[in-house]
Amino acid sequence: MEKRTLRITRTDYAGRHMLAALDPVPMVPATAPDENTLVVDPRVQHQPILGFGGTWTDTDVYNLLRMSPAQQDAVLTALFDPVQGAGWNFMRLPFGSTDWESRYDFYTYDDMPRGEKDWDLAHFSIQRDIDRGLFRLARRCREINPDVIFLGSVWGVPGWMKDNDAIMYGIFDPQYTDVYARYLRMTVQAYAQEGIELYAITPQNESLISNDRATPACRFTWRLQRDVILALRREFNAHEIHTQIWCYDDTFSKAPWFVAPMLADEEARAALDGVAYHSYGGRIGIMGDLARQYPDVPVYMTERCPHNIPAYLDIIEQLQNEARSYLSWTTLCNEFGGPHQGGDGKRPYTRRDGSTHYPCFIINGWQNPDQWKLTPMYGMYGQFTRFLRRGMVRVDCTPGCRQWIMAVAFLNVSTGEVTVVAGNQADSSQSFTLRCGGLQAALTLPPQTLETYQFLPEGEPIPITAAPSKRIPTLLDWDLEPREITWEGDLRAGEKLLLSCRVANVGQRPTPERGSLVVQFSLDGDDMIARAAYDCPVLQPGEAVTVTANIPYDKDIRWTATAGWHTLLARVTMGGDTFPETNQQNNLTGTEIFVRE
Repeated sequence: MEKRTLRITRTDYAGRHMLAALDPVPMVPATAPDENTLVVDPRVQHQPILGFGGTWTDTDVYNLLRMSPAQQDAVLTALFDPVQGAGWNFMRLPFGSTDWESRYDFYTYDDMPRGEKDWDLAHFSIQRDIDRGLFRLARRCREINPDVIFLGSVWGVPGWMKDNDAIMYGIFDPQYTDVYARYLRMTVQAYAQEGIELYAITPQNESLISNDRATPACRFTWRLQRDVILALRREFNAHEIHTQIWCYDDTFSKAPWFVAPMLADEEARAALDGVAYHSYGGRIGIMGDLARQYPDVPVYMTERCPHNIPAYLDIIEQLQNEARSYLSWTTLCNEFGGPHQGGDGKRPYTRRDGSTHYPCFIINGWQNPDQWKLTPMYGMYGQFTRFLRRGMVRVDCTPGCRQWIMAVAFLNVSTGEVTVVAGNQADSSQSFTLRCGGLQAALTLPPQTLETYQFLPEGEPIPITAAPSKRIPTLLDWDLEPREITWEGDLRAGEKLLLSCRVANVGQRPTPERGSLVVQFSLDGDDMIARAAYDCPVLQPGEAVTVTANIPYDKDIRWTATAGWHTLLARVTMGGDTFPETNQQNNLTGTEIFVRE
């Protein structure tokens, strides 16, 4: 690479540029940094990169395999080829069915008629995944890019291992802990026989959700999953299996009541190789805080569908918070956003606000699947995947902010080249100076745009602390936070309770008038067990109110927990006719409880 030259690649959400190489910009001797300067310091190094990629759900496989072999190869080249394509090198493979299936025919690798058990796993088989083409597709990905590695994840635990004896809903039954560990070990071995060595597995996708949709799922408390992980580690050790074990596979918001106690348990932490996160809710910094507290357990981003510029700034922030990977949810949909369990594949995928979008990187036709196109997501994600290769190390970089630009920097330790990914979610262009060592370049980042910069550093680096980071002042508004949760009644399975929660205004302004305060109570982060609506008076900063669950007719909550340890959580929102809901980032609290028989 030519010295004192900065290469630029650009993608914008409007589609004018997609991984477009711009004219190089000269780097000139640096001057004193100001608030508009991004400073990179390659001397201060953080986590290495494992990889970027997506997921092969049944929907993805179905859409791809409907295409002709030539067009299948063209699509896979666009995704995986490190030179001609986006350079994906990490894919997530479901064990059996997920919530994105081409038909309602859910299965695991050991399904039994209701009421029957298979303690010896005599009926275990991955044949249905073989038949649907999952392994043939995975092998082809690796032929195009030999650096591709795979993560395996569970959505549906065999129903007979759960309290409800069904693939949907329910909680894991601890009497099957050792059997389930054998099931997972056999899965890893069966994949290897198909030529797919799994780099890592997670014992359950979204461990704290099982009752929000009629699709394969299973709920685990952190203790239940810890015991499965310990048993699985014994299985792997006994069979000399080197596949890594990652826990959790769920959102930031509930990590304090699942990941934190898991990592604090020394035996569990010794058995773990990593923690997997999804970015569907909560403060991203929770992941970074736990990663820095337990640096011996790496963290990975394993699911989210980033379909707009703010979501790609989330990826930058997640990398700033120690993430070593990013895996998107879904890869290839048809022109209607399906087929999947939220639609029949003949109508657009509709978001809650009524708009439609295609949550994939590639779209092909419903009638003619060989007609396909790249979405803006392909280019925006490619700003990361094409340039941040495995083994590159994150280095110090002024983080920026969402009101201006955000950036993250990486070092190729073998070549010395620095790569910076920056994003602007504003509706106007943002000008700044990028500085590293004794050189700098003056740049302007257009609105709703991502750019990747590559250069060779030269001269003595300047510490980040010497450069003020630009911050556009924002008004600190009101915000609500749930505090202690209380109840009336016995914590006994099947008994009735009356739940309440203290809610405080932790912002710096009073809450609006005529506010409608809602507290949602849940068990282990799963579906709502109680909901309280309250016509809230104006709360001054620091003021609090107590909200009691108001269930129609009798106000009593039938306690549905099984005996054992659980987490009781409260989530709070407030809305009204003239103002939006309050910030969703810090509005969850929980307390661990023990339910008796």
